Amino acid sequence: MATNIVETLGKELEAIDREYASDFAGHSRLTRDIEQVERMIKRVASVVSQVDRIPSAAQGPDLTRVREAAAASLALYQGEREAIARAQEVGPAFEQFSTEATSANFVFARYMRHFAGQDRATRDVALLGELVEELRQIDKRMTGLLETKNKGSAEFEKDRAVVRENLAQYQKEIELVEAAQTTGSPEDEASILATLANNQFNVYQSNFAGEPRISRRPALLMRVVGSLKKIRERMIALRDGGLTVEFNAKNLGIVEDRLGVYETELAEVRKIRQATSMTDIMGELGGSANKLFDEYRTNFADKPRNVADAKRLFGICDKLGEIRRQMVEMSWAEDSDMNAKNLDIVTEQLVMFEAEFEAVVRAQATAATK
Repeated sequence: MATNIVETLGKELEAIDREYASDFAGHSRLTRDIEQVERMIKRVASVVSQVDRIPSAAQGPDLTRVREAAAASLALYQGEREAIARAQEVGPAFEQFSTEATSANFVFARYMRHFAGQDRATRDVALLGELVEELRQIDKRMTGLLETKNKGSAEFEKDRAVVRENLAQYQKEIELVEAAQTTGSPEDEASILATLANNQFNVYQSNFAGEPRISRRPALLMRVVGSLKKIRERMIALRDGGLTVEFNAKNLGIVEDRLGVYETELAEVRKIRQATSMTDIMGELGGSANKLFDEYRTNFADKPRNVADAKRLFGICDKLGEIRRQMVEMSWAEDSDMNAKNLDIVTEQLVMFEAEFEAVVRAQATAATK
């Protein structure tokens, strides 16, 4: 009997998901039917209610996963309903501002994953600087929209205030990270530099090794190269200042070797991007996004959160964020229905992936305390 319930409720969720994908994902909220999404919310809430009426001891893991999926869909559709209502109240300016607010939320999520609760001495200050610059530009664009005095500007002001608060926090954090990385003995600093270099190697490995050059962001590789050059300078300064530990000399050699490889790769990425049409780059970005969606489905869909690979999901969020960033930048340069549709899909999926990462971390923290 439990199997029949799981199958029935699972099919109902799939049907609702198909309706959402067909009628809402990738469409302007200004034109969406709010009553339709309200009906979808009621249907998903009914699935949750049906599962909750079954004693927990009799539910089993399959039914538990159905409830988790239903709860996630319910949150998504409720958020969509609120967004549609707000968009239709405010008018065309909503979507422009909403895009900026969403971009800001992704910056906040990335900061939380990379910096919150972490040892400052091991953090990537160049990444933090990039987050600061992203928020500066978001603030600038939000301000431009606010100056049009559109309806709903009071709500927009609140969003901009949040951006500015986080911007100020991140700017202060840069100083604290830099101070943490230069505190201690020369041996301590050499050890920190080794960790920072490994972090840059990991960025390259995750985002460039084995990946199509067309879809790679040159500025990201420039950031890695710039960081490694600064690390090299500090390693040389330690050596010239009298530090004779073998591992610093060895690490310096590794950094210099990788720098040569990465600078060559940067030249190749730039060359192929310059020789490729923007339409083809947009298509390649869509293909890269689909690979990440497949990776997520294979490793996380319908899998228990308490045993999920949080590190892998962390990487998926980072890489999909890179793709979204490029899609957004391309939307400023050229109007493309394909890119606009892909951007909507990528944004929706990234929202889900970031939320899932937080849920996985919470579930594993809870399991660890039991």
